[in-house]
Amino acid sequence: MLPSELLLTRKKKDRIYPAFVPIDAEHKELAAELIAVYTNLTGKKKSEIDELVTDLEQGLNFKLVRGLRTLLERRCTFNSKFKVEPVLARKAVFEAANTKKVTSYAEREAVLETVATNLNVPVPDLDLSLWADQDSEVVLNAFTELKPEELLKAYNLSLAQTLMFKATGMTLAFKSNSKTIFRAIKHNGLMYTLKGDKIRIEGASSLLKLSERYGTSLARLLPAIANSDEWAIDAEIVVRRATPRIYHFMLDSSSKKLLRTNEQAVKLTFDSLLEERFYNGFLSTSAANSWDLIREPDAVFTSKGVSIPDFKFKHKETGTEIYFEIVGYWTEEYLRKKLSKLRAMQTNILVAIDRSLACFNALKFDLELDQPVILFSGKVPVGDVVRFLAKIEREAIKKQAESFMGTRIELEGDVIPIKDIAARYGIGTDAVRACFDDPGYVVFKEVVVKNELLQEVKEKLVSVRAYVEARGVIEGFGLPNPDEVLAELGFTVNWKGLDPDAASIELPPTTLNS
Repeated sequence: MLPSELLLTRKKKDRIYPAFVPIDAEHKELAAELIAVYTNLTGKKKSEIDELVTDLEQGLNFKLVRGLRTLLERRCTFNSKFKVEPVLARKAVFEAANTKKVTSYAEREAVLETVATNLNVPVPDLDLSLWADQDSEVVLNAFTELKPEELLKAYNLSLAQTLMFKATGMTLAFKSNSKTIFRAIKHNGLMYTLKGDKIRIEGASSLLKLSERYGTSLARLLPAIANSDEWAIDAEIVVRRATPRIYHFMLDSSSKKLLRTNEQAVKLTFDSLLEERFYNGFLSTSAANSWDLIREPDAVFTSKGVSIPDFKFKHKETGTEIYFEIVGYWTEEYLRKKLSKLRAMQTNILVAIDRSLACFNALKFDLELDQPVILFSGKVPVGDVVRFLAKIEREAIKKQAESFMGTRIELEGDVIPIKDIAARYGIGTDAVRACFDDPGYVVFKEVVVKNELLQEVKEKLVSVRAYVEARGVIEGFGLPNPDEVLAELGFTVNWKGLDPDAASIELPPTTLNS
């Protein structure tokens, strides 16, 4: 955001637009020159930098140059350089000067020499320290560089935010990044209502109560909005004259190429230690091999408003989705409100409620949730969640298998990966295993194998005794998991300790002639 006096706009009828700079060669050159000033003048006084930048303003729009300069200075670290604390230095010099009237340069030098001797510092160091804390005297210590294009896009975003200072309300439509947007709405204390597929964010109730404080909160939403894929805003902007007039500021994602966005990965954060412990605990279970655990998925719109559940489980094969909400700390009023939102959700959600933090059994109402509930004390029981997901997984696989049952699977080849069959027919690998009924093939964990090929493998293994050699034979036929194949063919492995080289295989006598 920029100081309001640096705002550049243009108006047309009832519309108002920020005067965005194009990302072209001319403006990139200007941005590069300004960046070079701060890059090359490290160690110089701010007054020297100001003088150079002022020269660059000649013949240009000074508001544009000063706006770019404002953004660059926020990336600078200025330090004061002094040997004597400036306030103390000035006090000592002024007190010494008061003893006699200083009317010439020589008398000034005499005063400085006297004070420097008393403070045990060289005269030049004392002279340098006198005004070292003034804005013009601070020294550029460090500058975080950026590319010209990034500076221009940052300027455009700041320009739009500055215009939003004067906003009284905004209508917003978007298709992604809802979690971040609603977090920003909540964080900035903004009020909103849902209107179809749009959000109305209300401002001051009348022109008599207009406050740029609310507009500043609206402006802080813009970076989160700009990071979305598709979005559009329509904000009411008040321009104060003898009679205030409202203009519409309309902007959408087609302008995204002009705005700086932050698309870097956001560090995973948690609202509580309870959630973090559950997250880490779940990832250490075998269920994490089948389910993705997504922290704070996209918002769920309901008749009661917007909910952002704590987590979402998504099965890696069937695509089954289950939301998960942890209600840790609560009061009766909070729980009633939370349950009301959960009842309005038209989707599957598992709810975990900590009954140890309030007089749960004394409450005079039932949960009345159509959703499954886990009650816990102090720590979310990961095992209970895993068992619930296992049940959901079995039901999803059974449903897929039943819908696929009777479909003829076209097979070509002796060894066919199950994942290839699953991909071809659009079902999960477990569903393939559950409904596969071709008598000409045997189903293993990763592949289906033609009976004739297995018979060839068995004939090769009859004369083999060493376990390691047997594995080599099986892998030579392109079969994974040799132990699984040995068991299917009736072979047993005789282990002598844990050394595979010492192990042997044998075929029980009853199966030798089969």
